Amino acid sequence: MFFDALWNKHDVKHQRRPSDVNSFRPRIETLEARDCPAVATPTGVQLQAISATQVRVTWADVAGEVGYRVYGWDGVRTVLAGTVSPNITTFTANNLRPNQIQWFTIEAFNATTRGRSGWVSIMTPPEAITAPTNARVGAVTQTSVTLGWGLANGALGYKVFRWDGTRSTEIASVSRTTTSHTINFLTPGQNYYFYVQAYNNTNFASSDWVNVTTTSQSLQAPTNLRLQVLSTSSIQINWNDAGGETGYRIYGWNNSTSSAYLVTTLPANTTSSTVTGLLAGRTYWFYVQAFNAFGTTNTAWVTATTTSAPPLQAPTSVNVVSTGPTSVNVSWVESTRAVGYRIFYWNGLSWSLNRTVAAGTNQVSITGLATDRTHWFMIQAYTDGFAEVMYSSAKFINL
Repeated sequence: MFFDALWNKHDVKHQRRPSDVNSFRPRIETLEARDCPAVATPTGVQLQAISATQVRVTWADVAGEVGYRVYGWDGVRTVLAGTVSPNITTFTANNLRPNQIQWFTIEAFNATTRGRSGWVSIMTPPEAITAPTNARVGAVTQTSVTLGWGLANGALGYKVFRWDGTRSTEIASVSRTTTSHTINFLTPGQNYYFYVQAYNNTNFASSDWVNVTTTSQSLQAPTNLRLQVLSTSSIQINWNDAGGETGYRIYGWNNSTSSAYLVTTLPANTTSSTVTGLLAGRTYWFYVQAFNAFGTTNTAWVTATTTSAPPLQAPTSVNVVSTGPTSVNVSWVESTRAVGYRIFYWNGLSWSLNRTVAAGTNQVSITGLATDRTHWFMIQAYTDGFAEVMYSSAKFINL
């Protein structure tokens, strides 16, 4: 009974009213179904290249977006270029490569959906550059030309071109801070055309052509021209080297021609020459001319007279000796100044030339003569150019 009473007491103590029990019952909250519509795909995507490295992207606004993502293509994969807030419909992509096709797509997004436009492309322009200014010719020598120019905007360097008669050829490349260049190993007295081209990674711009003629090779007249008489037939001519010449010409005059005649042509750096074959006791005039590809310079005339000599004497002691039934040997004593001899034979009507021999020869053998006849011979001595001739007396022989 005690325990029953105790239990009943305890049960009464902990008994709850229906209302209290309900107040401790867990409550189950029913969530409302909330609308989240799919975001629309952006349309009207347009691109504008605003510099060599920037493109402005615009599009039409869509409803329900919480932002936009702008994507580009790097040639390998899609790359996020930037994100903008809702209702913003423009974006500028920077740090692009000049002179290259750029691709973009716009993605609108909200909490659960996204919509992406098709790809649109545009070509970025080349890097801006200006042509070198005030292209000009500076110092000019026989073999070199210095070109100058003003700095160009946007240039990474400069190239120098020359016209070779058929096409322009690059001959030099210099840094972006260089404003002059010297071209060497040119030909004296020749006209050349050049232009300067500024360049960067994607563009170039050229100056106008400039032309220049290298200076002609300096040529001075030979100096201190002097003559030395060596003999009755030769004169030595001496002079000081002119410098810059490619050769010399010696001209002479002997008072018997209407104009000067060319005696000889000599190579550069020659300073002496001997003229031979002159006549004894004659007066001669000479001058020396230096020449190169661009002109000539002459000395003044100088004159000299060869040594006088006695007149040429006729060969003497002519002797004709039979050496056979139809042959003879003709001999004589030489003349002092003779340079050669001619043997003449009487043919019954006139004297005919049988042969010519040089000085130092004083006999000849003649064959094929007729028998039972008289044969006459005569010797002629002569000097250079037959300026002087003398005949021996005639000599005969019977065969």
